[in-house]
Amino acid sequence: MWSRDYKFLLDQFKSLGFNTIRLPYSDENWRINAKVSKNIVGACPECQGKRTRDVLALIVNYAGAIGLHIIMDNHRSSAGSNTESATWYTSSFPEQVWMEDWLSILRWSHGIPQTFGAPDTITANYLASDGFPTIIGFDLRNEPHTDCSRRGCDYLGGGTWGAGDGIDPTVNPNPNPFTPSCVATSTCHDWRLAAERCADTIFGEALNNGWDYPLMFVEGVQAFPIDGGTHTSGPYQFTNWGGNLIGVNGTSATPGAPIVLNAGGNATSLGPPVNNKLVYSVHDYGPMIDNNPNWFNSGTCYRDGCNPNRLSSLAGRWRYIWAYVNLSGGINPAWPGHAAYPWANTGHTGYSQAPLYIGEFGTGNQDTDLYNTTPGTDGQWFTGIVNFIASSYNRTAANDPGYALTSVHWTYWAYNANSGGSQILGDGWNTVANPKKVYTFLCSIEKPPFALPFGAGSGQCGSTGLLPNPF
Repeated sequence: MWSRDYKFLLDQFKSLGFNTIRLPYSDENWRINAKVSKNIVGACPECQGKRTRDVLALIVNYAGAIGLHIIMDNHRSSAGSNTESATWYTSSFPEQVWMEDWLSILRWSHGIPQTFGAPDTITANYLASDGFPTIIGFDLRNEPHTDCSRRGCDYLGGGTWGAGDGIDPTVNPNPNPFTPSCVATSTCHDWRLAAERCADTIFGEALNNGWDYPLMFVEGVQAFPIDGGTHTSGPYQFTNWGGNLIGVNGTSATPGAPIVLNAGGNATSLGPPVNNKLVYSVHDYGPMIDNNPNWFNSGTCYRDGCNPNRLSSLAGRWRYIWAYVNLSGGINPAWPGHAAYPWANTGHTGYSQAPLYIGEFGTGNQDTDLYNTTPGTDGQWFTGIVNFIASSYNRTAANDPGYALTSVHWTYWAYNANSGGSQILGDGWNTVANPKKVYTFLCSIEKPPFALPFGAGSGQCGSTGLLPNPF
């Protein structure tokens, strides 16, 4: 907002056919609630002298007024833009603070002014103009990952999935998430259990107030043991930060750990089970961000099974690492040595399919970043992933990944012009950096009510060319 007023940006966002904003925040900014520097909001007269949460309320309220919706994203603990903790907490912002901030956001989203740092002066409106909540869900933490340095990667020292935090998953792979002893000291590493604790706490607060439950977006991690490997010694399958969901099903040697949610709970009991509010989320990038030669090479191809190396088949790798959770019957968690998974431990019945949200994906703004007939390039990957999403709405012979997806949802990273190369907006913050990115690619996977209409006219979907087929 140093370049454009927030209303200009949100109107522009809607005019390009988008309907949902993934809005990042840090625990530090939420709690300190500092006055926003004048130069940071120089193009927003209404923002002058306001504090952080009041500026966020202005954005949320106008977005809802024009029919847009928001997913709040806990992107960092401390304010900043550099790489941060591999876990959902830091020494300055322990797990309890992270959960308190989510409770604060829940209350704030229901129009209750918050007092961290300084009292709010602008009330956030709960409902959008279409009658649905403006804030539809909470992305509980951005990109849990493995703690790596020049000396190597400490798998158990970062964000793991299903490792148990002292509760042996081979004995109980579906425990009460509040029972690990590490909870009291904010030293846990099992992201699956932490996400359950946080969501359960949020749902408990909503239940106590008679509020509807928001959607819970739970991202994957970075690494999980490959088939035959173990949490303790590996070997591990690495992928993008937040992009690994292998642990939902587990493997032949490692029990699965699907997310199950309850309304409230503590170390001795859990509240009633909550169904149909979980969305698994992943982040996926091409070689511009994740230049893995095992994935992106001269043999890389689109359809599942097109290359004997599963990792060099885009759809094959996606299915292996995360897309399977969206397939009919795809979720079938392992519990080696046992006849059936113990869903009932937390009061649940099993589920076999779940919603899938690609919370981040993006590419550069050169034509070669969008179109490229060379295998292993960002253009091939981007063409592939857009067609992949499109197949979940309308599966055709051209976009068929080799299996049937169901309504995959997405947000592109990022809209703002200073996002490091993959942005939609150009430097002036008033036009798109490459019209083909919007009017050929992203518009083809937009959904009503604001989706751009197909046609050859200016600003219509297809006006810069039709979406190319994957290869």
